[in-house]
Amino acid sequence: MTQSWSISEGARKSWDRRVPYYLRVRDHFASLIETGTLAPQSKLPPERVVGHAFGITRMTIRQALFQLEAEGLIYRLNRRGWFVSPPRLRYDPTANLSFTENALTQGRAPSTTVLSSESILASDWDREHLGIAAGEPVFLIRRVRSIDGRAVLVEHLHLDAKRCPGLLDEPLDRSMTEILAVRYGIAIRRRRIHMRPTALIQAHAQTLDVAAGTPSLYVTRATYDQFGNVVEFDQEFWRHDVLDIMVDVHTDDGHTDDGHTDDGHTDDGHTDDGHTDDGHTDDGHTDDGHRGDGGAGTAAEWRT
Repeated sequence: MTQSWSISEGARKSWDRRVPYYLRVRDHFASLIETGTLAPQSKLPPERVVGHAFGITRMTIRQALFQLEAEGLIYRLNRRGWFVSPPRLRYDPTANLSFTENALTQGRAPSTTVLSSESILASDWDREHLGIAAGEPVFLIRRVRSIDGRAVLVEHLHLDAKRCPGLLDEPLDRSMTEILAVRYGIAIRRRRIHMRPTALIQAHAQTLDVAAGTPSLYVTRATYDQFGNVVEFDQEFWRHDVLDIMVDVHTDDGHTDDGHTDDGHTDDGHTDDGHTDDGHTDDGHTDDGHRGDGGAGTAAEWRT
């Protein structure tokens, strides 16, 4: 019986020999994944079986598999082989959604497992990121977050212990934002998010069941309360093949639903140059340099 991933001898012989074989194998499997012939989470055949079917070496097959892995189309599990990646999780950094809420709105099944929780003394690193003195108490909580039963990120939560005494007695697999609000009256007003690529160290890779050195997305999130103080600083180590980062950017083409017209005027007296009859501008400043709202804007929010 013909296997769903196989290729006919005639099709293989028709390959353009100017294109490296590993790229041809990559294109073949990528097409099967994109058309749904190979379903998400389905296991790929062993390298030696694929090599025999295609009449090429295991080294060439591995090149093709590594290329597919780098593109996030397949992933490895230690000692279990290669699998087709599930659909990526859409992530808008400007949206005020928790990890759980974001996954649920996309029909996915999120879960959280607490790896450890402890009270430590603030290091210079904690002092810099939490804005507290070195030696003050800090709660350090380590968790792994999963989607559809697959571990996708390891997170380290650093919290100012003075602001939330007894936190470690709470069920820490719940939303941290909810716990801080309900028990401690801490209202989250803004978050500052940084993202950059990195590679997983052994400890994080082992938790995510991948090899050390696997590509990762490193995300940090400073959480500010209603008084402008950092109450929580998060470190997240994501698998590189999980997120689809997207941001909606709105532009003004002359006509918008908010009442702007091509002549630059709006129904509320504002003009497209940002000025109003009372001297205020749309960015909140007046001609004397003061902000109309008396303060600064806030960064985009994303709850833990």
